[in-house]
Amino acid sequence: MKINTEFFLLVALDISIILQLFGLWIAVMIDEHIGDKRRRLMLAIIATVSLLVVQGHIDWQLGVDKPVFFHKLIAFIGYSLRPAVIVLFIMVQRSTKHTKLLWSVVGINALIHATTFFSDICFTFNEQGEFIRGPLAYTSFVVSGVLLVYLVVKGFILFSIEKKSDYIIPLFVSIFIVLATLSDVVLAVSSPVSFLMVSMVGACVFYYVWLHMAFIRVHEQEMEAGQRVKIMMSQIQPHFLFNTLATVQSLCLTDPDKASDTLEKFGMYLRQNIDSLDKPDLIPFAKELEHTRVYAQIEMIRFPSIEVRYDIEDDDFELPALTIQPLVENAIRHGVRIREHGLIEVDVKKMRYGHKIEIRDNGKGFDTKAPLSGERSHIGLGNVRDRIESMCHGEFTIDSRIGEGTCITIKIPYEGFYLS
Repeated sequence: MKINTEFFLLVALDISIILQLFGLWIAVMIDEHIGDKRRRLMLAIIATVSLLVVQGHIDWQLGVDKPVFFHKLIAFIGYSLRPAVIVLFIMVQRSTKHTKLLWSVVGINALIHATTFFSDICFTFNEQGEFIRGPLAYTSFVVSGVLLVYLVVKGFILFSIEKKSDYIIPLFVSIFIVLATLSDVVLAVSSPVSFLMVSMVGACVFYYVWLHMAFIRVHEQEMEAGQRVKIMMSQIQPHFLFNTLATVQSLCLTDPDKASDTLEKFGMYLRQNIDSLDKPDLIPFAKELEHTRVYAQIEMIRFPSIEVRYDIEDDDFELPALTIQPLVENAIRHGVRIREHGLIEVDVKKMRYGHKIEIRDNGKGFDTKAPLSGERSHIGLGNVRDRIESMCHGEFTIDSRIGEGTCITIKIPYEGFYLS
C-alpha cells in the first residue's frame, strides 16, 4: 500500500494549526490577567487568522466548475484580511497614534480589491478559473509589505526603549513574519498552507505568551511601587509633625481661628498621606495637586518668607501618588529656606508629546552629579524618578545650579507616545 507522504504531512500540519488556534482561543477566554482590551485584540487576531486558514484551503480546492464570482469572493477575502491581521499585530505590541491611519490603509486596500466584482483593474478569473492580474494586482502585497516594515520598526523601537529581555518576543515575531513572507515569494511553493500562514499562527501563540509575561512584569512593578510609597511614608520627618503641632499650639494663644484652620489642613495632609498607602496605581493629577497645596499652605504658615505659586494649564492626566508634593517638600526643606524671599513655582502644561510638569525654586541648589541619596534628598528624588519612569514611561530630569536654584522637569507621555 503506497502512502501519500505529502498528504499526511499536510494533514498533520492542519491538525497542528487547528489545535494551536483552538487552544489559544480557550486560553485567551479564561485568562483574567491580559486585560479586556488586549483580550479583544487577541480574539480578533485568532478569528482573522482562522478565516485566512479556511480561505487558503478553499482557494486551494476550488475547481473550474465553481462560478467565477465564487473565485473572486474567496480571493477578495484573502487579499483584504492579510493587511488587517498585520495591523492587529501592531496594535497588540502597543497602542499607537497611527492606528486610524493604518486602518484607513487596510480599508483602501479592501476597496481596491472589491473592484474585482465589477472591474478587471485589480484581478479577475476566466471561465476556467484561472487567475488574471490587473494593473493594481499587487496592491495587497505592497500594503502588507509596508505594514510589515512598520511592524518590524515598531518592534525594534519597543525593544530599544524598554530594554527588557521579554521585549525580544514581539521583535522576533515581526522578523519571523517577514522571513516567512519572503519565503513564500522566493520559493513559490504551491500548498494550501503557506509559510506566512504558519508564521501567523505561531505569532498568535508568541504574542499571547508575551502579553502574559507583560502582566507579570506590570504586577511586580505595581507591588514594587506600593512598597516605595510605604517607604516614602516612613520617611516623613518627625520634626515636621512636631513643628506643625508646635505652630498650632502657639497660634492657639495668638490667633485661634488661624490655629483651627492650620489644624484642619494638617489633618487633611495626614489623611491624604495615609490614603496614598492604598493607591499603588496612578491617581488624577488634580488629587496630587490638592495634596501639594495643603502641604505648602502649612509650610507657608510656619515660614512666611516662603511662597509657592501655581500655573496649571493642564490637569487632565494621571501620575503616581506622592509625586509633586515630595518635590515641593524637598524644595522647601533643602532649598528656599535660606532666601529672604523663597519662591517655588509649579507649572503644568500640555505639550505635543504629553504633559510637562516643572517645579522650580530659587534655593541654594546642589550638585546633580552626586547620588540622589543622603540627607539632602531624604524624601527621595530617586524614588519619584523611578516611579515616573516605571509607571508612566516618563522622564525625570534635574537642572540645578549651586547658589541659584533647582528646576525639576517631569514629562508624562500620551499612551503609545515614545519620549526617546
